[in-house]
Amino acid sequence: MAKKPAPAVDRRSAQALELFEKALRALGKKDLERAGTLLDELLEGYPDERDILERARAYRAVVERHAGKKAAFRPKSFEELLNYGVFLHNKGEFEEALRFLTQAAEIHPRNENVLYCLAAASARAGETPAAVKALRSAIGVNPANRAQARSDSDFDPIREDEEFAALVTPQAS
Repeated sequence: MAKKPAPAVDRRSAQALELFEKALRALGKKDLERAGTLLDELLEGYPDERDILERARAYRAVVERHAGKKAAFRPKSFEELLNYGVFLHNKGEFEEALRFLTQAAEIHPRNENVLYCLAAASARAGETPAAVKALRSAIGVNPANRAQARSDSDFDPIREDEEFAALVTPQAS
């Protein structure tokens, strides 16, 4: 007895299932980009495959969640740490900025830029003693930082502190 050709509906279901299996294999290999592409293709190309699409949507959400985690930036060099610390500071994430600026200061403890940024982020984070200490070091490296700090709004939270005021007051020569 000759085998009948499979109806078009069964063939489309088999194609959808094959595409789903490829997406799962890519996901298993942690190839999130490929898995996402295959799942998108499945979701767009096979609207009648309700059971498979339901699972495909769930896996697509997993891909999106994991892709977001993987993309996290991990600065390593002094320049990356300093720049990322400044970026976070500018976003208002002062505690997180301090983490990266402190790491940069461990690499180059006498760098005036990192010392000044540490002072500014510490002031914004409400850590007055740390801000004054870092600013004192920054001024020690470059006395021009004294004048800069006098008008820098980052130091507004500690402007009334006696140590800060004494530190930024022009020195008689």
